[in-house]
Amino acid sequence: MPSRVSLILGGSGSGKSRSLKNLPPKHTFIVNVVGKDLPFKGSATTYPVFDMATGQGNMLVTKSTKTIAKVLKYVSDNRPEIKFIIIDDNQYISLFTYTKRIDEKDWAKYNTIAVNMVDLVEFCKELRPDIQTYILQHIEEGEDASGNKQTQAKTMGKFVKEKVTYEGLFTMVLLCDKEEGEEGEVNHFFWTRKANSTVKSPEEMFTDQKIPNDLRIVAKAIHGYY
Repeated sequence: MPSRVSLILGGSGSGKSRSLKNLPPKHTFIVNVVGKDLPFKGSATTYPVFDMATGQGNMLVTKSTKTIAKVLKYVSDNRPEIKFIIIDDNQYISLFTYTKRIDEKDWAKYNTIAVNMVDLVEFCKELRPDIQTYILQHIEEGEDASGNKQTQAKTMGKFVKEKVTYEGLFTMVLLCDKEEGEEGEVNHFFWTRKANSTVKSPEEMFTDQKIPNDLRIVAKAIHGYY
């Protein structure tokens, strides 16, 4: 049975990183691609930086796909307490690859970006079956096969958009969003299905189209469903 990998989409400030708040830190490992602080109190203590020498720590800060694969393989093989893996924010891996090779005039860098995007998802599917992986990704406005506008995963370059149907690699794609409440507060939530977007979820996994912005709830739903 493959490890289950889900895609979490959202714009900046929509609640992607916030959705990690209620995951149990002891059982969660975060790949922090840009080294940003997590948006909840005490996260620097609850998610200590991973130590390559000892194999301890719950947060890896790197933009290298090779390092990510090496460390996640170690975590899968040697850290049985880890049940949730988060890659936040995935699209910056592509951005850093592009900026390092920006002076190249051919399409080779885009080939590398496309291969890395696909390989990372397929690699995560080969981790321990009891691990759930969530890949966090920014959004952009694109078009579906019929030319209709849709909200979709942000990718790098026309070549990648044409050759890689990224959401097709996932069974579940959720979209972070927010709205103003009755008292003026901001309420964050996930779309589990939404027109004019690539959002999707398995039939009958969620009864509601909008659910709380909480990956703990999502994780329980996935576990119970299968």
